[in-house]
Amino acid sequence: MRLVHYHPVLSHTCGIFKSFIALFLSKVSAHIQRGEKPTTSRQPGKKSLAAFISQGATPFLDLLSAAGHFHIQFQFISAPQPSDKSDPMSREASPVLFSDAPDKTAEAVTTFVPLAECTYLTKQLGGSGQKETMTCDCVEEWDEGKAQNLACGEDSNCINRATSVECVNGSCTCGQNCQNQRFQKKQYSSVKVIQTEKKGYGLVAQADVPEGSFVYEYIGEVIDEKTFRARMLDYDRRNLRHFYFMMLTKDAFIDATEKGSLARFCNHSCSPNAYVDKWVVGDKLRMGIFARRRILAGEEITFDYNVDRYGAQQQPCYCGSPNCMGWIGGKTQTDAALLLPDGISDALGVTRQQEKAWLKQHKNNKSKADKEKNDKSDSGVNDEFVRSLEVEPVPLSDVNKVMGALMKVEDDSLVSKLVERLFLTEDAKVNTAIVRFHGYKTLSKILKQYGTDDELSLRILSILRRWPTMTRNKIESSQIEDVVKQISSTSENQDIQNLAAGLLSDWSKLEMAYRIPKNNDASAREASTGSMSPMLGRNARSESPRDNDAQATGVDLDDDDDLPEGWQKAMDPNTNTVYYYHTGLGISKWERPSSAVPTGPKAPSAPQKHKKAEKPRSKDTRPKDVRPKGPRPRNFSEDEFTRLQEEKLQKQKEEQFNGVVEKQKLLQDLILQSQREVEEKKRLEEKLKQEKIEKYKERRRKNEAARSSSSSSSSKVSIETLWTKTLAKYIPNMIKKYEADIGHENIKGCARELVKILAGKETKKAPDTKPPRELDNAKLKKLKEFSKSFMEKFLVKYRAKRAKA
Repeated sequence: MRLVHYHPVLSHTCGIFKSFIALFLSKVSAHIQRGEKPTTSRQPGKKSLAAFISQGATPFLDLLSAAGHFHIQFQFISAPQPSDKSDPMSREASPVLFSDAPDKTAEAVTTFVPLAECTYLTKQLGGSGQKETMTCDCVEEWDEGKAQNLACGEDSNCINRATSVECVNGSCTCGQNCQNQRFQKKQYSSVKVIQTEKKGYGLVAQADVPEGSFVYEYIGEVIDEKTFRARMLDYDRRNLRHFYFMMLTKDAFIDATEKGSLARFCNHSCSPNAYVDKWVVGDKLRMGIFARRRILAGEEITFDYNVDRYGAQQQPCYCGSPNCMGWIGGKTQTDAALLLPDGISDALGVTRQQEKAWLKQHKNNKSKADKEKNDKSDSGVNDEFVRSLEVEPVPLSDVNKVMGALMKVEDDSLVSKLVERLFLTEDAKVNTAIVRFHGYKTLSKILKQYGTDDELSLRILSILRRWPTMTRNKIESSQIEDVVKQISSTSENQDIQNLAAGLLSDWSKLEMAYRIPKNNDASAREASTGSMSPMLGRNARSESPRDNDAQATGVDLDDDDDLPEGWQKAMDPNTNTVYYYHTGLGISKWERPSSAVPTGPKAPSAPQKHKKAEKPRSKDTRPKDVRPKGPRPRNFSEDEFTRLQEEKLQKQKEEQFNGVVEKQKLLQDLILQSQREVEEKKRLEEKLKQEKIEKYKERRRKNEAARSSSSSSSSKVSIETLWTKTLAKYIPNMIKKYEADIGHENIKGCARELVKILAGKETKKAPDTKPPRELDNAKLKKLKEFSKSFMEKFLVKYRAKRAKA
C-alpha cells in the first residue's frame, strides 16, 4: 500500500491530463485481463480516486498533478479468500509485524523518569471509595509441582477477578499470593520499544499475548483537576508534541509526561488491539492495559486515546488501520466513535450494531446546538443514547459484568441505567449472585453518592429489600446500614422513609454468623491423614503454603520435637498466628499444650518374675491400637483397671471439650457484648443527634417568633411614620396664624406636638392601614378643629405664664 499526496499545479493544461487518462486506461485494461479487481479508498475530507498503477508507474503521477488536489491510495488485490470467523483477527486486515525492528527500549527510557508505581499529589486522590478491602470467597489451591497457589486464576469463579478487584494477601480466604495479583506482582507482558515512522516511539509485543491478558500498568503522577489544567497549559507553552494524560476518576488524572512506565509509549489506533481498564487494588484505583484480542509477537500494542475529552486539538492520525478516521481528537473522532466505553456496552446489554444503528439514525437529525453541546462535554458517554436505551433484567451470565461496571462508572446516566437493570431483575438466583459479587458494598457506595436522587434511592432500597438475608455479616462489612439511616433521616420522601424503616427493621433482627470449630469424627479423620485444617478457619490449609507463611514470620513449623505426643503446630493464614492441634482427636487451641492427651487406656503388665505364676487369660481380640496397655495395679483385675482407665480418659476428654466450649461461649459473649456496646453507642449518638435537632428546631421557632414580633412592631412604626409625614404637610399651615402671638420657635414646637399626637391616634385606630396620599375635606375639618382647640389651650397657658413673669 502506498500513500501519495499532491498539491494543485494550475499552470498545467487539461491536455496533459487527457494524455494521462489514455495511459491510465491501458494500465487498467492490463490488470483486468490478469483477473485483478480495483478498489477505492477515501480519506476524510479529501477527494479520492481508485487506480491501478504497476511498479515503476510514477511518471504518470506527475501528469496527475495537473488535475487538482488528490489524496490517492493505490492497491492491488486478488479475489477475496474465505476467513475463519472464529478468530477476530481474521475479520480484520492482517496486522503489521515489527519483529525485526531495532529495540529502542534503553534509548526510550532516557526520555522520562521511570516509576515502579504511581505517585499521588495527595493521599485522597485515586481512592477506590471502599472503606474496607473487598474479599473473594475462593479457597487455596496449592500446586506442589509448580509450587504456586492457583486460586483466583483466569478460569476460576473469583468474584474479585470478575469485578476488576485484585486480592490482597491477608484479606481474602484464597491464601497467600493467589493468581489475582497481576498489578501488585507487576506481571507485565514481554514488550519492547521501537521507533515508528510517523508516531515517534511505539510499544511492540515480543511474544504472543492472549486475549484478555494484562499487558502493562499505566503509571504516572496522579494529580487533581486544577494541576491537570495547569500542566496542559504548561506543556502547550513548551511545545510538547505527545499526549500522556489519562483520566482515572472525575477529579484525578494520571500524567505520564515526565514520569511513568513503558505503557506511555502505547500509540493510538482507530482499530486498537488493546483497551484500558480500571482495577481496584487495595484502597486505590489503578489503570491497566489489557489485550482486546490475541496480539501477535511483533505487533504494535495500541488502544483508543479518545483524547477529545481532555480538550486536545485535532491532529492527523497515522494508525494506518482500514477504518482509520484520519484524525485524533476533535469533532471528527467524537462523531465517528462508538457511544459507550469498553465494558459498559456488555454491562448494559448493548451490541455494537445497536450503537452504529443509533448513530446512523441520529446523524442527520442532530441539531447544531446538540453538536456544540457534545463537543464541549467532558464525558466519554453519549447521554442521549444512554437515556434512549430500554434495558432488560440481568441474566445470570452478566452479573459479573454489571457489578464490575457499577463499581467503576462515574457517569450519572450510566449509574441510573445499571441500577435500573438490577431493579428489573427479580430472579432469586440472580439476586443471590448479585449479593455475592459485592452487592452490598457497591450499592452502599452508590447510595451514599447519589442519596439526594429520590428516584435512584427508591430503586436501590427496593433492590435491597428484595435481596435474601440470612446474617448481618455483609451488611456490617459494607456499612450500608448507616447510609440507609442517614437517608431515612434526611429525606422528605415518604416512600423512601417507609422503605428505609422496613429495611432497618429487618436487618436489626439478623445476627452475625460465626464459624465455630467442630469436634467430630470427620475432623479427626481429616487431621489424622495429615490435613492442616483443624477447623479453625473457613478453608483447608495445605502443607506448602503453611511452610511459606512460617518462613515469612520466622517460625519453624517443622520443629515439633518439643511438643507433647500427638500435638503439632501450624500457621493460621487469616491472622498469621501459630496454633496447635492434635492429629488424633481433632482438638485445636491457640495456647501451647503442656501435656499430652491420653490416647487410650493402657493394658496391665505383670512384673517379669511373676510371669509364670499368672493364670492363663483368654486372647485379646481387640485391635492393637485400642488394646489396653501399661502396668496394672496389683489390687485391680484387668477388666476393672481397663474400665477405670477408660473412665479417666473419657473424663479428661469431657473436661477438655467443656473447656473448648466454655472458651467458645466466652468468645461469643464477648462478641455479643461488643455488639451491644456498639449499638448502645450508636443509640446514644442518635439520641444526642436528635436532641441537637430538637434544640435547633426550638431555637429556630423562637427566632421566627422574634422576627415575626419585630416585623409587626416595625410595621406599626412604619405606619405611624407615614402618618407623621402626611400630617406634617397640613398642621404647620393650620396653626401658622398664631405665630404672631407666640413666636416662630413656639409655633414649631406646637406643630411637632400636634403631629405626634394625631399620628398616634390614627395609628391606633387602624394599625394596618396606610394613610392616604391626600386627606379629604372632612378629615381636614377635623384636624382644624383639633388644632384650634389645642392652640387655644396653649395660648391660655402661654399668657398666664407671661403674666406671672
